[in-house]
Amino acid sequence: MCELASLQRAFASGLLGQDDAILGHIQPGRFAPDALLQIYRNNFILGLTEVLASSYPAVRAMVGETFFEAAARGFVLAAPLEEGSVMDYGEGFGDWLARLPTTAALPWLGDLARFEWGLERVSLLAPETRRWPAERLAALAPSQWDRLVLHPACDLLLLESQHPVLALWQMALHGGETVSELDAPCWLALKKRPGHRVEPIPLEATPWRLLQGCQQGRSLASLLAREPAMAEHLAPLITLDLLVDLELAP
Repeated sequence: MCELASLQRAFASGLLGQDDAILGHIQPGRFAPDALLQIYRNNFILGLTEVLASSYPAVRAMVGETFFEAAARGFVLAAPLEEGSVMDYGEGFGDWLARLPTTAALPWLGDLARFEWGLERVSLLAPETRRWPAERLAALAPSQWDRLVLHPACDLLLLESQHPVLALWQMALHGGETVSELDAPCWLALKKRPGHRVEPIPLEATPWRLLQGCQQGRSLASLLAREPAMAEHLAPLITLDLLVDLELAP
């Protein structure tokens, strides 16, 4: 078993171009061992590049195929697949892009990638089945309101960016208008809808912070004490199925 594990590690190192120790274990045939290793290496990198392209289509559209493939290759070599499934591969690609010297003139690119990763992650979440319990809320006594904690939907992800990532995504993939103001911040709720569709819902900063506070388990009273304007956003968030349940804190 130890010998097999050692062989597997050597093959993995060979795929990543770290060393060629595996060459001594490859039987020559129609192709020389180094040529075979290069074929395996190319297929490995190509396969993971295609995985990244499927997760980040807007990023690919914005930077072009040549740049994307070069960046993806660098990411694959720096953060190779560590498990048998590619389902979760690609997290961190936005951070990788943001650190590249060649993307310094594209400060929004990392956030666009994080937005696309969020869309994919939300599509995999279990659908929320709860609906706002208006009757339970109406039955509460006024003395209980200070203990009220609201629960956001479980198939929801909050995303904040200093750049208009939703507009950039729509421009890249859906024929949206050209984005000229690249320093416009946005606050988004990514919500799963029927049919595994994910809806990016643009919000103002105040309701976004309200949802964030609810996700953190903070009481509604404490949130409103800090920012009273949050109260006017409760009904819209309930209508959008972003707030779906409540409980009384101990």
